[in-house]
Amino acid sequence: MKGSWRFIIGFGVFGALLTGLISLSSNPLGTTLLRSFYAFLAFAALALVASFVLGQLLAPGKPAVSGIPAEDDRGSLLDLTTPDEGDALSEMLKEQWTDGKPETAKEEEVKGFQPLQPKRVVSLDNPNPEEVAQAIRRLTDE
Repeated sequence: MKGSWRFIIGFGVFGALLTGLISLSSNPLGTTLLRSFYAFLAFAALALVASFVLGQLLAPGKPAVSGIPAEDDRGSLLDLTTPDEGDALSEMLKEQWTDGKPETAKEEEVKGFQPLQPKRVVSLDNPNPEEVAQAIRRLTDE
């Protein structure tokens, strides 16, 4: 990492100043300077380790050396396009919708459609007590 010595010294000075300001209020000047020096060394060592780790992580990788000669264009182009199958897909959906029957048979089914006509619709607004009793009897027997 270029300029890493500035980072290391700057981080050490930051640690020394921070420790000096905190230590100055409760310690004599000699103790404060000694602790600031130790903080400078500790922060500089920490910055040196961080600089080394970042330099290793951010460094570009070395190309692998192999005995096989590489061709210039081989493997450098990847085609990720898929063919358009929209028509085939819509036909499959139509067949699934008609259950495989031809369209004319489906149209005849639609023409012959008659809605469900229930024999008796029971209203809950004014229930007949006799019908309610019969329904309860049927439900309890089951």
